Amino acid sequence: MLWVILLLGAAGLGGGYAAERAIVPKLQYRPGTPNEVVEKCRQAVIAAARAHAAASDARLVRVDATSAGEMRLARSGQRAPVEIGIVYSRPGGREARQGVIECRVNARGQAAIADLAGAAR
Repeated sequence: MLWVILLLGAAGLGGGYAAERAIVPKLQYRPGTPNEVVEKCRQAVIAAARAHAAASDARLVRVDATSAGEMRLARSGQRAPVEIGIVYSRPGGREARQGVIECRVNARGQAAIADLAGAAR
């Protein structure tokens, strides 16, 4: 009887771990944007996601990013396509947002994003 209880408890823990892992967005890497630029863009997304979480009774859990293609020249620097995955924790459970955003990198190497609303899919 003790073994059955231990097995059921272990299965519950494993299921909880599997459910936690299932919410992690799967990003598709497409070469073209250097890792340094992707990280600068990720930091800009983190700042915006924290502000969004604070305004919407949520907690930011994680932000993942990867290159989503070739960078392009713009008037004020470059545009970098970056795929972003964001996980929030809300009172009703976890919520994932994922999508490709355009990150703008100026001549000084500073990154900025226009809007996170387009990152949802």
